[in-house]
Amino acid sequence: MDGELTLRVARAGDTERVLDFYTQMIDQMAGTDFDVLWKHDVHPSSEFLRASVAAGEVLLGVLSDGSVVCALVMNREGAPGYDSVPWLVPAAPGEVLVLHVVATLPAYHGRGFAKQLVKAAICAAREQGARALRLDTFTTNVRGQRLYETCGFTRVGTFPVFYDDLGTVDLVMYEFAL
Repeated sequence: MDGELTLRVARAGDTERVLDFYTQMIDQMAGTDFDVLWKHDVHPSSEFLRASVAAGEVLLGVLSDGSVVCALVMNREGAPGYDSVPWLVPAAPGEVLVLHVVATLPAYHGRGFAKQLVKAAICAAREQGARALRLDTFTTNVRGQRLYETCGFTRVGTFPVFYDDLGTVDLVMYEFAL
């Protein structure tokens, strides 16, 4: 079950594995101190995940036995409200990448996999010529906030953001200057 983590972009043949990974995340985190408050086929939706895999926007952490243990989506789409945040890096929308649904299965917490995943996303964003990498997280996600700060993200502040499944919520916004 363990082994060395390989980080790679999901391929078309990985779609069902990506969907299964996020199903496991929702099931395993629900009701815990690390509940991500995601809902099956709402956030992240299977449509969003399928489109993200097809577009080459999903980064996977895979063990030597083929198990997907961590994943994220990186694209150019900030949620409504991102435009109102006083970001530190002046950048046009096409010069910014945004991290979404960053997750590690609970059985693999504390092994540095999430840090490796986020660092790989930073490298990929640089390779794509982005000027900034941005993300949002719940105010209660202290563990995630520590991860992002450890990886060099700057906390910009707490701002209202709109998500279809949540409505408008105050989220902690982070930015990494590339």
